[in-house]
Amino acid sequence: MTKFVKRVLFIALFLPFSLAAQNFDYARLPAAKAFVNRMHDRYGFDKQRLYALLHKVRHQGETLARYQGRHKVGSTDFSWHRYKSKILVKESVDLGVKFLSRYQKWLHKASRRYGVSPEIIAAFMRVESKFGLYGHEYPVWDSLVTLAFNPNRKQKFFRSELEKLLILARKNRLDVTKLRGSFAGAMGCVQQVPSIQLRYGVDLDGDGHKDPDSMADCIGSIAAFLHRNGWREGRPTLIAARHRGEGFLKLRSGYRSLYPLQTLRRYGVTPARALGTEQAYYIRMKDGKRWDLYLGDRNYRIITLYNASKRYAVTIALYAKALKRASNR
Repeated sequence: MTKFVKRVLFIALFLPFSLAAQNFDYARLPAAKAFVNRMHDRYGFDKQRLYALLHKVRHQGETLARYQGRHKVGSTDFSWHRYKSKILVKESVDLGVKFLSRYQKWLHKASRRYGVSPEIIAAFMRVESKFGLYGHEYPVWDSLVTLAFNPNRKQKFFRSELEKLLILARKNRLDVTKLRGSFAGAMGCVQQVPSIQLRYGVDLDGDGHKDPDSMADCIGSIAAFLHRNGWREGRPTLIAARHRGEGFLKLRSGYRSLYPLQTLRRYGVTPARALGTEQAYYIRMKDGKRWDLYLGDRNYRIITLYNASKRYAVTIALYAKALKRASNR
């Protein structure tokens, strides 16, 4: 069989199914009907309006495929080398300095209200969306409906987020069909899923609603998240550590790996400077043949509540420090 014939057969067999999926009417699904009844009975949503919204959904096959396996395809938690080479570099820090200047008004307002530095807020903006450049590639309504009503390993979570999206849109007078975000339904320049936006969303610019696409409101929401989870400005957050021998490799490293400093010393790990606490989170990451070691305090752990990744949290902390140094020159 020639390659041409194989290709024709492939198209003939699979294209109709693809088109059917793209044009599938979610309003006809029994699970979707049950969802509509629930939203009506519990929250008073108009059934006909919900059915109309479901009828417009375009199935997101690529998004669904990311969650149908055991592990998410296309993870956004990158390698430590990629974080270092893409974010913790001069060009990236220079972008942050420009952002601090351009949005000084809102950054300072959030900083005063929540006790969080402009630099740490900007660090989240940089890592999450490169200051709003990315993070709006997918239709949020289509993605969440697709993930809520098709079998996948996080279907229960996504159905809950779909519910929260409708509540969020009604409270803030947003059109769900126009909201755009990540493939998982995270919105805005700090990439918040609807439940997080509902809980921590802030109307920092005072226009009467909390808008995930408003730069001012994004600034306010990340500051509110940090504040409400116990952030204390002035704590070290993260410091470099040294090691002697090979004992440091025996310690568990991660965002939950909290050790007394005395224990760390027994394994050859010492802080490069005073941390101001008797225990610390131990972080070990490899970049090529080099090991990078850090110790974190409570502020570091708070960053991981936003994204449960030691690489992410270290990058946020180091980028904020780099911004502060660059801004003070």
